[in-house]
Amino acid sequence: MHLLLIHQNFPAQFRDLGPAWLAEGHQLTAIAYTTPPKDSTAWSGLEHFRYTWPKDSQPSKDDRGRIVAALCQQLRNNGHSPDVVIAHSGWGEALHLSGIWEEVPLVVMPELWGSAKSLGFGFDPALPDDISDPDFFTADNAISAKAIHLSQAALVASRSQKSSFPPHLRQKIIVQPEGLPLDNYGTNRQAQLQYGANYFSAGEPLVTFVARTLEPLKGIREVLKAWPLVLEQRPDAQLLLVGDCDPPGYGIETPIGTSFLEDSLAALPNQTDRSSIRVLGMLDHTSLVTLLQCSACHLAPSYPYTLSWSNLEALACGAPVITNLGSALSLELSDNENGLFYSFSDVRGLAELVLELLNKPELQQRLGEAGQRLVRQRFSQKVALKNFDTLFCQLTKVSKT
Repeated sequence: MHLLLIHQNFPAQFRDLGPAWLAEGHQLTAIAYTTPPKDSTAWSGLEHFRYTWPKDSQPSKDDRGRIVAALCQQLRNNGHSPDVVIAHSGWGEALHLSGIWEEVPLVVMPELWGSAKSLGFGFDPALPDDISDPDFFTADNAISAKAIHLSQAALVASRSQKSSFPPHLRQKIIVQPEGLPLDNYGTNRQAQLQYGANYFSAGEPLVTFVARTLEPLKGIREVLKAWPLVLEQRPDAQLLLVGDCDPPGYGIETPIGTSFLEDSLAALPNQTDRSSIRVLGMLDHTSLVTLLQCSACHLAPSYPYTLSWSNLEALACGAPVITNLGSALSLELSDNENGLFYSFSDVRGLAELVLELLNKPELQQRLGEAGQRLVRQRFSQKVALKNFDTLFCQLTKVSKT
C-alpha cells in the first residue's frame, strides 16, 4: 500500500514503524516541517516533502492545516495517490484534508483529550484542585474533535488515552500502540554503560528514571522526595536520571529556580548523599537501551497523561517497573504481576517498593519477565504491524464500496 504520513516532527511516532513498513514493501510518503530522517539505509524508498511558512512568522494550527492541505493538493496534481493518509492531529495538519483525495481514508492520531486532571490538577496535592483558566483546553480539544470527525479512524496508544475522550468520540478511537521492535531490546545480564568516567552495570542497585523533561508531570518531585528514604537502608543505591532539565515540559507549572530538577534537589535534606544521584541528561537511543538493561528498578510515575515510550522500552528490557495508580501505564499493568503500584503522593510507599525490589533479586526477575511477556503480547512491533495491516485493509475496502 501507499501510505502518506503527516507529522510536523517526522519521524516521531513513525520512528520504528516507518522502516518496518518499507521493509514490508509499502510505499511511504512523508509530509513534515522537519528535514528527512538521517538514517538513509533504514528509510530507503521514503519520499519526503517539507512544508514551510514565511520566515519570522508562526502559523496558527489552522494556518498549518491549510499549508499542509495546499501541499497535498499539489502532490495530487502531480499524480500522488495514497491508499491511506495517517496524520498526527495535534498541530492542525489534518484539519483541511477533506476533498483532496475523496476516496482515501484518513487516520488521525489525537493522543489525548486535554483536561485539568491530565496536567495534575485534582491529582497532585501540590497543585490546586482545578485549573484557573476554564478555557485552557478548549481550542486544542476542538482541533482533536474536528480531526476525529473528519477521519475514518483515530488511533491512541493506551486505554487511558482513549478513556480521556468524551464518549461520543470514542466510537472511532482504536487503541493501537506503535509497537516496539523487540530485537532491539531484551535482557542482558552483562550489560554495562560507560558514562564519562563512570560505569553502570547490570546487577548493581541502579534505579532508573527516564522522561523527555524532568518535570512534575512525570513525577520528578516525588522521586527525589522518596530517594533519601531509600538511601537510609540502601546507601549503595544510585538514582540515574535521564532527560532534559530545561522547562517547559508537557506540564504548565513554572519552576522556582532554573529547573524543576534544581528545585527538587534544593529541597533534599542536607544529609542526603547527592553523589548517589546521577543526572545523565539526554542519551542516544543505544545508550538508553543499555542503561535500561542495567536497571534493577525503573520508576515510571506520571499524571494521567499519555503512555511513555521509554517505560515500554524498560519493560522490553526486563527492568522491573514501579508506577503510580492513575498513570496511563497502571491501566496496562497488573499490580504485583508485571509491575508494582503506589499512590502518586505516597513517597514513603514509593521508597518501600524501591527497597523491596533492590533487596529481592527474585522479585526483580519475576516482574521483569512478566513485563517482557506483556510487551510481546500487546506492545511488540510484530503485533502492531499485523493490526495496522488489518486496519488498512478494512478501511480501504470500506472507502471503495
